[in-house]
Amino acid sequence: MSSLAVHSLAVIWRAGGLLFSTQVEAVVEVLPPVRATPAPVVPEWVRGLFVYRGTLIPLVDVAKLMGRTSGEDRMTNRVLVVRSSQRDGTGDAGLVGLWVESVLELDRPAFSAAGSHPGFSNEASRFLGPVAETRHGTVQDVRPADLFTPEQAEVLWARVKAGAA
Repeated sequence: MSSLAVHSLAVIWRAGGLLFSTQVEAVVEVLPPVRATPAPVVPEWVRGLFVYRGTLIPLVDVAKLMGRTSGEDRMTNRVLVVRSSQRDGTGDAGLVGLWVESVLELDRPAFSAAGSHPGFSNEASRFLGPVAETRHGTVQDVRPADLFTPEQAEVLWARVKAGAA
């Protein structure tokens, strides 16, 4: 039985006009908008690199990663610093900043309750989990550990290493 079955505490956030959640255990910190240094020759969903507690980490525009349009930058934007399961080139679990439209609150979405949906699974949506109804609307779980394909992770960590050099 997954940890989602017990209605785990999650951060509810918005990106690309949709609602998502991420288990609090995967979120290191929620930051106000940050400036990222653009990195050349990276996918459009990579906003660049920013310094987080003395370390350069990639900043990913979640809306663009999901193939959606990213809205204008606003003061309501937030950065969720999360742990990715891919290694960052130093052997550590890679930290990634997720650029989102806003963070709404902490909640316990009932992903295993009657009326929920398991979500749709394919390679492009490997990081998306089940779907549930909350007081904010329909929320889909995002698993940061599965955000990137091995090829995408290689691009991210190669840029981090290059930026640190």
